Amino acid sequence: MVGLGLPLLGSPRVAQANDFADCNTQLMGAGVEAKLAATACSQSLHPDQVANCVAQLSGLEAKPGEVLSNCSRDRRPAELASCVTTVHDRLEVPSLSGLLDHCRRSALPQRYADCVIGTVAATQITTTESMALCIAANDRPVDLAPTFIFAQ
Repeated sequence: MVGLGLPLLGSPRVAQANDFADCNTQLMGAGVEAKLAATACSQSLHPDQVANCVAQLSGLEAKPGEVLSNCSRDRRPAELASCVTTVHDRLEVPSLSGLLDHCRRSALPQRYADCVIGTVAATQITTTESMALCIAANDRPVDLAPTFIFAQ
């Protein structure tokens, strides 16, 4: 067997440990208490994504613990952060807590942000009303005959 002379790369276990350390450092840098940061990072499957979400939202006027709670509970923390920042940057948002919650609850956060922004722009309704309408939207089957029977 011929060696290539390449240095051995760190094991995945070491890389993951660094993700957890980076997560804690990033969260504490965003104003999250050390114990809360350690708990959130240790319980996360992808601590780097949670930390990046919190860091991206740390410039907003939300409490770090509330931001961390929402980022930790979302399946797609990066999309949650994108949703919140997109809506917040383009519209006047009366309740950042409400926006965080709605973006987290949405199955498709970026589509939700587009819905809120587009609805406000086209109809001139309030941001709060648009957020409520867009989160209540659901998929309805269209063009189904009322007598349709599935084949068995």
